Amino acid sequence: MRHHYPIHIFYEDTDAAGIVYHANYIKFMERARTTLLQEKGLSLPALIDTFGIQFVVRAVNITYEQPARLQEELIVVTELAKYGKASLVFKQNIYFRPEDLKTMICSGEVVIVCVNKQFKPCAIPAAVLKELKSET
Repeated sequence: MRHHYPIHIFYEDTDAAGIVYHANYIKFMERARTTLLQEKGLSLPALIDTFGIQFVVRAVNITYEQPARLQEELIVVTELAKYGKASLVFKQNIYFRPEDLKTMICSGEVVIVCVNKQFKPCAIPAAVLKELKSET
């Protein structure tokens, strides 16, 4: 499953030189993962209300390849790369054009952990995993 999320670069995303500030790429990745969950019917409030769980970021590893600038259009490509009993690993790449690997801006891997309302790690419910693994 590959999910594409478009990003338009606004002034607020850039530094004084008009280049996207490095930490904002992590925000773009977060938005893409949240949108992916919502499109699968797994909104964050619904996860808490229905299953008593939420997902929290445990680790982020990001590599920057080239800068993006003010007013450019980007695409965040998200894939569920691995899943465990209580964790998910997402591979996320940001491109100008995902069909051309030379346009990669940055690549990242984000480890997400499933926790209960007390923030203790817990198993990902089977229904949630099934939806995440589905191609729709």
